[in-house]
Amino acid sequence: MSQLPSITATHVYQHATCEHRVWLDLCGDAGLRLPDTESGRALKARGIAHEAAIAAERRYPRPEHGREDLARAFEETLALMREGHEGIYQGVLLGDGLVGMPDLLIRQEGPSRLGGHHYTVGDVKISRRARSDQALQVAFYAHLLHLVQGRLPERLFLLLGDGREEWFAYEDVGGAFEQVLADLVGLREGRRTTEPFLKSACCVCPWRGVCLEEMETRGDLSLVPGMTPARRRALRRAGVESVTQLARAGPESIEARSGLEGPSLRLLIRRAQALASGEPVTIARLHPPPGPPELLVTAFENPSGDGHTVLLTISFTDPREGAKTASLWAEDPAGEKATYEKALVAFARKPDAPVYHHGPSVPALLARMEARHGAGDRGLAVLDRLIDVAPWVRRTAALPVNAYTLDATAKATGYAGPDLEGDILLDLFRLEEGDTGARERLAASAGAEREALRHLLGWLRRNR
Repeated sequence: MSQLPSITATHVYQHATCEHRVWLDLCGDAGLRLPDTESGRALKARGIAHEAAIAAERRYPRPEHGREDLARAFEETLALMREGHEGIYQGVLLGDGLVGMPDLLIRQEGPSRLGGHHYTVGDVKISRRARSDQALQVAFYAHLLHLVQGRLPERLFLLLGDGREEWFAYEDVGGAFEQVLADLVGLREGRRTTEPFLKSACCVCPWRGVCLEEMETRGDLSLVPGMTPARRRALRRAGVESVTQLARAGPESIEARSGLEGPSLRLLIRRAQALASGEPVTIARLHPPPGPPELLVTAFENPSGDGHTVLLTISFTDPREGAKTASLWAEDPAGEKATYEKALVAFARKPDAPVYHHGPSVPALLARMEARHGAGDRGLAVLDRLIDVAPWVRRTAALPVNAYTLDATAKATGYAGPDLEGDILLDLFRLEEGDTGARERLAASAGAEREALRHLLGWLRRNR
């Protein structure tokens, strides 16, 4: 009888994103896994380097062995815990078919099997904001600590990319973690089944070669934008199994059987019709977006710990003056304040022009710069002028796309300009490492985004 695979913290972490990926990791054919993308490898390397820097700063001992000999590393970790060190870096914890390698074990006073002390646990993250999947990962380590030391740590923490320690109580996430663990055990033992569902993370998943082909072949309902697992289950109960069947369905015939509300169901049907036909399907004739004149804005954020805005571009478009673009760079955190001030000056030159962008990233970055650098009424006035083109597009027509990204929607509406295919994340990493070509590539990526945005505005005005 073959030995069941171990459940790791990575499985807990990934469960929140895609349970099917976890099943494939546990039970799939490893030969079908694709290598990480280049940006994925770069991001992983950044995380490892960040963890190593934290370890060097704290000077905690670590087991001599690691993944190459887990049993021996576990014994070494137990010895360090019994000795009562202030902290332990990347110890190994084993128990009940579970394997954990937390970044930090921190000594706490209070009795346990170890003696008059015990340990709590934390993980080092390069992100600047704590997430629930990260907290569940730390809860997994706490569960293993409980098995090892006979005491569950009450408070756990995440050490974030900006140096902050985010503490939380185990009881805040314990119930959710226990359900996740039960799901994972069920997957490993074959008592729980999964199937793929198209998500944004699919494009970088190592199993994308398996799942994407499977979903395309059967016309999976998750290919329809706005579909959720619950909606897919409801449609299947109504006898609708594929994009083609949904495209041909009448809302009245399946509304009662599916339990889906009329407006939501009609929108899903139109989007399925667009996918099936390969052509846009009109939803509404809206008033056109105001302008020109107008301002088009793009922004790229440093993916490392400080999270400052690296590049902010502002393009002014006027029928008489044409397009003029300001590219504002801040290649380190110290330069961001000057970049923000220059941006506010540029916005003020056209105080009545709407400021167009695509998606939530630009408002989020401008709001963070305002919070950090405090321009007051001038900054808040710019935030009030922002107009997101993405909802306009979704309200105007169903498009033959799987997701309403800027790249996909522009191409689906006839955009024939520069491609948006550059790996922006990778170029941001390379810029930080001193790659002079990365600056040029990022500027080109920003230009392609602006042209795609300009195209969408023109398309909306033509389809009013």
